[in-house]
Order: sequence, then structure tokens, then C-alpha cells
Amino acid sequence: MAATAMDHDGGDDVVTPGELLGNTLTLVPGRGAYAEGRSVRASVTGHRRIVAPAPGSDDQRSMVEVVGHKAHGAVPQPGSVVIARVTKVMARMANADIMCVDSKAIKEKFTGLIRQQDVRATEIDKVDMYQSYRPGDIVRAMVLSLGDARAYYLSTA
Repeated sequence: MAATAMDHDGGDDVVTPGELLGNTLTLVPGRGAYAEGRSVRASVTGHRRIVAPAPGSDDQRSMVEVVGHKAHGAVPQPGSVVIARVTKVMARMANADIMCVDSKAIKEKFTGLIRQQDVRATEIDKVDMYQSYRPGDIVRAMVLSLGDARAYYLSTA
């Protein structure tokens, strides 16, 4: 790669993970980039973008970042608070489609599962799922775990 990162301003300059973006003497790695020794490399596939340093900043190096082709929205993580719509209620669990993660709308579809023992904190053996939820209900829940390949485990307790 003969050209340096300073020669490009993003445009049609597509980079792939591991590709050299420039030198740490002239660039600071930003989002989608990392420093390896004296090299700044891309960590995602996308377009390279150079951001000028803030006026009056001690560090006068420009920041290089890689903006991905698909901007990913928020992704549920254990401990995140989500807003979900109940889609199906069964005797021991309810399925829900996650709509927001930590007050940010999501772009992809994530499915959540509220188990009977995760509906409330006390008297969990007396929980009746059919009285607790109906399809179409909007619930605020916390992500307990990533669950299995089908759904995240949620708790409204």
C-alpha cells in the first residue's frame, strides 16, 4: 500500500480488517481501528475516515476511524434494560420481540424469552403466565443472559 491514510478522506477507500491505515506518529486510532506497534490498522470492514484534531488539543495527530458498511444498532447484553413486545404466551414462558436496548432503537430483530421463574421476585411458584402477559403487551425487562441460539433470557422481576 503506497499511499498513506492522510491521502484519503473516506470516499471510496474501502479497507478490510488488518489493513494498514497509517502510522501512530501521525494518526490516533479511533472507532474501528487499533494500534499495533507503530502501525494503525483496521478492525472492521468499511470506509476509512480521517477526523482532524480538536483546536487547542495537546495531541495534534488526526484520528482515523473505519465506518462499517452496515451501521449496527444496539445489541442486547447481559444487564441491559430492554423494551419488548410479547408475541406468544405459553404455560411456562412468554416470547417477546426486543424493540429497544437501553433506550436506543434497534435495527435488527432480537427475540427474548421470559421464563415463569423470571416474571417476579417473590412467589414464583404461583405465577400464572396467562394472567401476567398477553400477546401485544409492551414490557420493560432486563437481559439475564444471552440464552441459546433462539432467544435472550429476560426478566421482569
